[in-house]
Amino acid sequence: LNDIKNGSLIYIDDGNIILRAKSASKHLLRAVVIEGGVLKERKGVNIPELKIKLSGITDKDEKDLGFGIAHKMDYIAQSFVRSAKDVEHVKERVRPSLPKCLVVAKVENQDAIKNIDEIIDAADGIMVARGDMGISVPLYKIPMIQKRIIKKCNLKKKFVITATQMLESMTEHSRPTRAEVTDVANSILDGTDLVMLSAESAVGKYPAEAVKMMDQIIKYTESHLDKI
Repeated sequence: LNDIKNGSLIYIDDGNIILRAKSASKHLLRAVVIEGGVLKERKGVNIPELKIKLSGITDKDEKDLGFGIAHKMDYIAQSFVRSAKDVEHVKERVRPSLPKCLVVAKVENQDAIKNIDEIIDAADGIMVARGDMGISVPLYKIPMIQKRIIKKCNLKKKFVITATQMLESMTEHSRPTRAEVTDVANSILDGTDLVMLSAESAVGKYPAEAVKMMDQIIKYTESHLDKI
């Protein structure tokens, strides 16, 4: 907390709640609410201006990796990757016990975007994690960043996942917006290998409908690629 500067913006839950820091000490942060909302448990906190002086793998990460190894996970999604070194650390931890476990690097900050080529080389797959990415960089840049990452993964024959807010409105409504349907279809047209639901299926009111809708968009779009 000591590293947080007065005036720094603090984004919670992919930016749905925004605070501005007033003062920070070792154990206490005071902030003003800029955009309020319902603060639910286990939501992410992102402070773009803060350069965290920690290794890419925290003590909690180590425990989670131990859990994954014990339960023989097939995939591990690694959050807030900054460089190839972060990915290699996880592989070194996991591969002796699970040689077939694949490590997916989540690209969601400026460091990862800058180092994308080395991260693609190091990881088994890439996730374009647009939630926190949309806080780290201006929103209007996200579409082109997504397209570039997908293209690079296709060229290097690494699988790529496009994720976050794909059918977000279906957390509350039984039908998605036209823009969301177009977003999913465009991700497929870009060359993504997988699309992923988040809150829609985790905490949404219509998880089954969201999965069905995603499936319909994928099948229809892929069946009409030769008609474009």
